[in-house]
Amino acid sequence: MRKFFFAAAAIALGIALSAPYAAAAASSAATVIVVHPGQSIQAAVNQAQPGDTVLVEPGVYQQAVIIRTDGITLRGSGDFRGGTVIEPPSTPPNNLCTSIFGPTGVCIVAKKVSNTGVVRTPVYNDTITGLYVSGFPANGVFGYGTYGLTVQRVVAVNDGAYGISRFESTKTLFANDTAIGNSEAGFYVGDSPNAATVVRDDVARGNTLGIFVRHARGVTIVHNRSAGNCQGIIVLDDGQKGGAGNALVQSNSVFRPASEEAPPLQGGGIILVGATQTTVSQNSVQGNKGKQFNSGGIVVVSAAPFHGSDPAFDTIARNTAFRDTPDLRWDGSGSNVSFVGNHCATSMPAGLCH
Repeated sequence: MRKFFFAAAAIALGIALSAPYAAAAASSAATVIVVHPGQSIQAAVNQAQPGDTVLVEPGVYQQAVIIRTDGITLRGSGDFRGGTVIEPPSTPPNNLCTSIFGPTGVCIVAKKVSNTGVVRTPVYNDTITGLYVSGFPANGVFGYGTYGLTVQRVVAVNDGAYGISRFESTKTLFANDTAIGNSEAGFYVGDSPNAATVVRDDVARGNTLGIFVRHARGVTIVHNRSAGNCQGIIVLDDGQKGGAGNALVQSNSVFRPASEEAPPLQGGGIILVGATQTTVSQNSVQGNKGKQFNSGGIVVVSAAPFHGSDPAFDTIARNTAFRDTPDLRWDGSGSNVSFVGNHCATSMPAGLCH
């Protein structure tokens, strides 16, 4: 579970921009800048002004893009192999994102950040949509210091860290996206005491962690499908100030871990580790098995091993969990943790199923 830190050498936030790019069409309100195969997406983004759309035609683009302007829409022509495909260039661009976060497909970064990583001026209301992002050594789509970021109808496949993620950000929407085979998390929401983030109608398959919330509050996770991840949906207090919680995990389908030979922290469906004031309701959980303390269908445990808190004021209600080992697990820690009306067969301790 990688954390990113800013190095003093990377405070050169005013990165040199590419040469001007020719616009294809304009209106009185906004401009649509069309990128054809063989042309530079970055050059188009550099030219775009708030309200503009960079429209990338179908094709394979071995490029990486960084966005630091408010109100830009980066729109591909489809999140499939025949649409707009973004793959790593032979040499990563020499920019802030590469130097701090590693080679990343689409990187949205705050306009001003201190040398300790504090966001001074966020980047507002950018949208990423209609892209297939694959094989980057670090991340597929990555936001840091964003407000109002939307990532919609994007597929992120086989990236070295996170598929679709955001740190130190507020009011994010991940919707109708797919993350497959990413080495850390398919979807990530982290380091945000006021996340105000919605993760909905997404698919996470074959990642180490399907949907991962860490050190964040105010996250809604609804109508997603998680299958074949080592952990399906996890809300973790890792010991940082503020903890994690105030989350709603509702109406998701979470099926089977990747394998029982997967790394530690595997075999769990929906896991609350030190989360507080969190509701897990109306989810369907099945086939999640493992031998770890956090294995099982729906799991509520203390974050003391991570120097975090015990669970508190969590409600696990009206879920369906079967063929997990066990279906419900609670380590008995914390206070005001309630299990109500869950349909399941096995629990630890006994008596949590109804």
